[in-house]
Amino acid sequence: MSEAWTVVERSGAVGCMCRRVDYAKRMDARIEQRALTPRYTISEAATIVGRRPETVSRWSFGHERLYRGQPRRDEPLIRADGAKGGLALSFLNLLELKTLSMYRGDAALQAIRRALEYVGKELGEQRPLMTRQFHVYGGDLLTKFIETDNGAMLLNASRGGQLTAEKLVEGALWTRDIDYEDERARRWWFKTRAVPLVVDTRVAGGHAITAGTGVRLDAIATRHREGYSNDEIERDTGATEAEVVAAIMAA
Repeated sequence: MSEAWTVVERSGAVGCMCRRVDYAKRMDARIEQRALTPRYTISEAATIVGRRPETVSRWSFGHERLYRGQPRRDEPLIRADGAKGGLALSFLNLLELKTLSMYRGDAALQAIRRALEYVGKELGEQRPLMTRQFHVYGGDLLTKFIETDNGAMLLNASRGGQLTAEKLVEGALWTRDIDYEDERARRWWFKTRAVPLVVDTRVAGGHAITAGTGVRLDAIATRHREGYSNDEIERDTGATEAEVVAAIMAA
């Protein structure tokens, strides 16, 4: 083979590799954009996360209240990707809310918010819960956060054992129920992998669906409220028996 041909061949290989890298970056950007697009009302998000709508609203948009006769505002714990009153929350917001839901008490919630900010800086990600890196390294980085002065102070401020080092780290283990694509979160088994229900950013507009047949949960829930039997719902939607039961219990 001539030297000229070798140079051309190598040049072609490099060009091909560059195109693959560029395609991967574009795919990564599209996956991230889907995760950040507001798709859920507060009520829908509350059903998926398993919290009351009032709690989801307070965590997402803050809360006005009176304290000793004086107005006070509780600041939101997450950055909502949409506007209150409509499609307020994104897939990533669901993951952030789920993380908060693993903890109890105001001190614990403030601690996990600070902990996630620390992890994000360590990973070079503004919103680390979107990444596979959080699933892989999150536990170690949360442990590292606890060893900082800020982390120790927040744990000490958690009255009555609301939050311990073990609870802080264990609260991140739920990310095992997330599927990733190109290092970004794509699908969440929101009732654990033992239950055939998922939220998938690439299917059904991100609405909750059955894992095997892709039937929207609201379609099953609506039929159930209208008096359809489980067998009738199975025949009408194509969902399996296990999926129908799981969807009814989740609604």
